[in-house]
Formats: sequence, structure tokens, C-alpha cells
Amino acid sequence: MPKMVLLPKLTMALGGYIRETTMPYTEDEAKPFPHRNVIVGNPSNEPIKIDVPAYDDGWVERHKNLGLIVVPVSEDDDFVGMYKMVLEKVKRSE
Repeated sequence: MPKMVLLPKLTMALGGYIRETTMPYTEDEAKPFPHRNVIVGNPSNEPIKIDVPAYDDGWVERHKNLGLIVVPVSEDDDFVGMYKMVLEKVKRSE
């Protein structure tokens, strides 16, 4: 699986790194990713490798277990407010 490095104290949105469709898979093989976007913040002083693109619902939990701040975003959520919240959490983690 491809990886991307999330640098220390960096926050980013993974909207362009989400598998949005299950084509060419059948329903038994793959389910659509349940979130519109995912905001990820690295509060540590070390770079952390993350899996991209995000394929399944387990992606969120796997990356939280790495020590990242992971906030799934749905269509009805306030993206800018949530992004600023994660930025603030990363900033306060020093």
C-alpha cells in the first residue's frame, strides 16, 4: 500500500486521497469509504507514515493508534471549523 509522510506538527485534509467508489469491486469485496474527508494532525515531533489512499472504515482507527489526531468529516460538517480545531490541538501538543 502506498504511504505518505505526515511531518511533525503538520495538519492536512485527505480529501484527494480517499477512494470514493467501489468500482470495479462487488459489494462483497469492498464498501465505499464512509467519510467525505478526513482531517489528520501529527502532534508528535516525529514524522509518521500514513496509508494513502484511505480505503476502508478501519483506516481511521488504525491511524489513531499511531498517535495521530484523526477527524472524519461528513457532508454536513463545518470543515473549516473542524480543521481549525485540529490545528489548535496540534499546536497545543507541544
